[in-house]
Amino acid sequence: MKGYIHHLLVICCFCSLLAGLPLSASGQQVVYQEEPEIRSMIDRYIQSNRNPERLIDVWKIQISATVDRRQMEQAKYVFKQRYPGYALQSTYTEPYYKLQVGAYYDKRKAQAVAYKLKQYYPGAYLTRDKVKLADLTD
Repeated sequence: MKGYIHHLLVICCFCSLLAGLPLSASGQQVVYQEEPEIRSMIDRYIQSNRNPERLIDVWKIQISATVDRRQMEQAKYVFKQRYPGYALQSTYTEPYYKLQVGAYYDKRKAQAVAYKLKQYYPGAYLTRDKVKLADLTD
């Protein structure tokens, strides 16, 4: 009985709300005033997020790390032949020459690409890095 009364009360409240609402929105207008400081903060936020020089965290797929530069150059050449549409970066962090593919904001997309690359690069794995917004792959 208590639950029935509760449901009845909810239905009555809902109906009273509907009765108070107009059926048509003609002639009604919502007007709001925006504080200049709020607009300024929003504009600064938008601009900072569009700045192509801003560094963002991304996922890359490392396919190779070697101490032999010639071996890295050969692996780079072979990769470009197999996967011409993928962005490939080579870096040197003593003592390793590294080959990394892409710069993905979305980890799932990076994982999907890594899965494809594992056919020829079974040791491929995801790494984190920071890149400029303009260098984002996806």
